[in-house]
Amino acid sequence: MKIKEANLSCAICQPHYLPWIGYLEMIDRVDVFVFLDDVQFVKREWKNRNKIRKTADGEDTKWLTVPIVKPSQKSLIKDAMISNESDWVHQHLQSIQRVYANTPYFKEYYTPVKNLIECHREDTLANLNIALITYLCKELEVNTKLIRSSDLKVNGKKEVKLLNVCKALGSDLYLANNATGEYVEENYFKKDGIWFELQNYRHPVYNQINKNKVLSFISHLSVIDIIYSHGSNSLEIIRKGKHPYN
Repeated sequence: MKIKEANLSCAICQPHYLPWIGYLEMIDRVDVFVFLDDVQFVKREWKNRNKIRKTADGEDTKWLTVPIVKPSQKSLIKDAMISNESDWVHQHLQSIQRVYANTPYFKEYYTPVKNLIECHREDTLANLNIALITYLCKELEVNTKLIRSSDLKVNGKKEVKLLNVCKALGSDLYLANNATGEYVEENYFKKDGIWFELQNYRHPVYNQINKNKVLSFISHLSVIDIIYSHGSNSLEIIRKGKHPYN
């Protein structure tokens, strides 16, 4: 469902590792999506971890965490390097295989994800995340333009930074996730002629399939969960998540 009519709508979010379906829904709803990669790296967030099922047919979840070289206090997201002191690549791929090998679309979508993770194992976390998200958008036919905030070279912190990104793009509508809405007031953007809107996305229920069996539903898993069950039809399901304009 399209958001309020705008000449150019945008969303801005830090690059997450194999993000949940709400992240893809946000990208799908705007004209331009900006990876916020030139702000301070903070631990224990979604940039280097996400969840999948713990077992193929169980009801528990498991974290997939990408280890990071210990950042300095002022390190930016775009500079955070992946640590390979542990064999995290093998662990992640083995976990994904163990859980999803018998899902309907595993063979179609596993190898590209595997190749991207292996290719970027000695890269920055941002490059890994953005490569994976770009691939997922392409496969789901999400045609939103993707750019990095570091390429815009705008200054400021928190809401000042977000406003300056919108101005640099010439955007007149900023779609924010609900976490951003906790520290940003919509009037801060409206005074500059930019409409502020919260995503307010509610997770849809979909069939999670393994060995031709529908499993007990677990919400807020990585987007690979829905893709391995529904393939190219995943975007249609993602778009069914409820928000004020449904």
